[in-house]
Amino acid sequence: MKRLTYLFVCSLAIGSIAACKQASKFHIINGIIYDATMNNITLITGKGDTVNISTMDANRDKVCGVLLEDSVEVVCIKENIGGKEILKAAELIIIKK
Repeated sequence: MKRLTYLFVCSLAIGSIAACKQASKFHIINGIIYDATMNNITLITGKGDTVNISTMDANRDKVCGVLLEDSVEVVCIKENIGGKEILKAAELIIIKK
């Protein structure tokens, strides 16, 4: 009976852990730098969309300085702040200067 109870508890714990696994929150956006300030960058994507991405809280080792018209790949996270969806940069890779 102890084995059965132990097996049941372990199965329940493993099932709970597997159910809590969330989908990746990271999004990858490719584009050309249209505008850059100290706290954000604005990209024009391949589809012609203009996307503003915050770099305010980014790790400076992973989000380096960029110049206008650089081609970049940005790994970002969507956050809801005050009912608005904000994109925050987690990593920035310069593809072409």
